[in-house]
Amino acid sequence: MLPCVIFRGVAAAQRWLLGLMLGCYALAGVAPGPGELLRGLRLRFPIQGAVLTLPMGLLAIMLVNAGLGVRVRDIAGAVRRPLRLLLGITANAFLPVLLLPALAVFLRSWPDPLEVECLLVGVMLVLAMPIAGGAASWGQNAGGNVPLVVAMVLGSTLLSPLTVPLGLHLAAQLVGPDGIGGLDDTTRLDGLAGTGAGPFALASVVLPCIVGILVRALLGERRISRVLPWVKAVNLLNVLLLCYINAAGALGQALTHPDPDLLALALMVSGTACALSFLLGRWMSRWTRCNDPDHISLTLATGMNNTSAAAVLATTWFSHRPEVLLPVLSYSLLQKTMATAMGSPPGTSGSVSLADPAADGAPRATTNA
Repeated sequence: MLPCVIFRGVAAAQRWLLGLMLGCYALAGVAPGPGELLRGLRLRFPIQGAVLTLPMGLLAIMLVNAGLGVRVRDIAGAVRRPLRLLLGITANAFLPVLLLPALAVFLRSWPDPLEVECLLVGVMLVLAMPIAGGAASWGQNAGGNVPLVVAMVLGSTLLSPLTVPLGLHLAAQLVGPDGIGGLDDTTRLDGLAGTGAGPFALASVVLPCIVGILVRALLGERRISRVLPWVKAVNLLNVLLLCYINAAGALGQALTHPDPDLLALALMVSGTACALSFLLGRWMSRWTRCNDPDHISLTLATGMNNTSAAAVLATTWFSHRPEVLLPVLSYSLLQKTMATAMGSPPGTSGSVSLADPAADGAPRATTNA
């Protein structure tokens, strides 16, 4: 009886996930203290001073759940037709290089260069991240080619130790002092691209995902089907807790020292980047003459990035500038709204159900992988 009640509660919560995320953001703004305390928890390892923070642990759990949703045999068809798979992964890897220079030009006239730098860094972190696992949920609900989008998620995740540092480094060069000039100081970004992003992507993104895939293979389909409803419940709580912790610093300061212009600009910049990402995927799907399921998958995979990983990276490397989180949090909500509007074939209205989005973590583990 109790499991049935829990599972029904999870299903209802998934239908209202966007509202629950907004509630977590509101709680983080009103009561940021517990979130900041949780974000500061650290577990130190006696291996080259390695440190595990609570957000990093929650992100790892989320990506283990993502791996549990992957049936490797379902991806074989997508791999046999590699053009669209490679196109989606490549577009995701080079999004910072394609979009950030345009945003830097747009922000040139803003009077506060430090705010411009925070906004550009936040958007850069989002665009450099691999494709969000939640793209598979939206793809399934919209009638997309689910094996294709899961293959894109898996491919971009496995390549993230290479693509994330590359994207950050190239984007920093384009918008730094030697480029368009939106960033006055790229020292911390160069350090992140050189030594931080690769190990972070490997330890916090790739390895947990591989662990989930291996666990599913070892358990078998019959056993995993009994576990997956509990995985959904854990993942939902995990997503909401991570939302609250990541938002605590930025939104708490935003309400304590309100800056309406900065908040409006963060929404505008993240919204522009998000819309351009989806439009790029839509254009590529038309350019390659995709059928409707492939069109949906390519559009969603190009437009949806793992904002949870970006938020964890922002709180780890830019804790002294909580404003960096504002475009990350804005993008997290906007990409789900944009997926609803654009996750449909051309000429049809967006009709994506929000019944089972897994935020930026796991695809729907029952049928999506």
